[in-house]
Amino acid sequence: MKLLKQEALFREAQYLRLCCYGEPGSGKTWFGASAAFDELTAPVLYLEYRSQIASLRSNPRYMKAMESGSLVILELEEYEELNHAYTFLLKASQLEAGAPLPAGGLWDLFPVSPKTVIVDSITELQRAEVMRIAGNTAGKFVRDVERPQIQHWGSLLNQFTLLAHLFFQLPYNIVFLGLEAVDYGPKANLSEPDRPVGFRLAMQGQAQRQFPAYALTVMRLTRAARNAPYYAVGETKGIAAKTKEQTGFFPATIGGPTIPGMVSLLRGGTNE
Repeated sequence: MKLLKQEALFREAQYLRLCCYGEPGSGKTWFGASAAFDELTAPVLYLEYRSQIASLRSNPRYMKAMESGSLVILELEEYEELNHAYTFLLKASQLEAGAPLPAGGLWDLFPVSPKTVIVDSITELQRAEVMRIAGNTAGKFVRDVERPQIQHWGSLLNQFTLLAHLFFQLPYNIVFLGLEAVDYGPKANLSEPDRPVGFRLAMQGQAQRQFPAYALTVMRLTRAARNAPYYAVGETKGIAAKTKEQTGFFPATIGGPTIPGMVSLLRGGTNE
């Protein structure tokens, strides 16, 4: 047990602890990679698993960021590789300010220690683990897919809540990106179209409620004009969205959000 002082609280509050979800095409990948455009949040370690990372190719700014080393994208082949990333980040956080980085492995990819970590997509990572833990073979079409049993769900919940707990404790801006799930209300008649009544992070089981609990901010990214996504914390267009804002620094809606803009707000700046 230790006494927390104001300095410790301010130190922890300067980092973005974000879980962001949205439908395909809402701009999640562009939003996450925007951290590479400002020295406040760059360099960026972008951990990609079955996301639409190819969408970055259409914007020359992202290509330049990759060339300069301010945006380092690693394609995960399996969930366990997150362990290597976490070990690297933990060791990097323990280096003294200005200390040279060791040689070899992930260290060779960064001129200085990263400031922001993006994991995209947490939805697809969980889906892959659901299949693996149930005994299904990855990469093959099968007629009969094994369904997860009750013991599998408990193990998966522990696995992903531990992931959130460990990463959100690291002294970096941490952002998890995921797809959205839509809840529909009852129809008045068969001719009535499906009526969405709510949105939430697309994860299976209790993880869809418990994983976001470890973030300080949970936001839903929604479509706006092309290249100008925005997010809403609270209700969106009168439809309930599972969101929260516990930092006290973000307004209900931010137009055209970027990672540097949100970190600037956390540290007393503006979102311009």
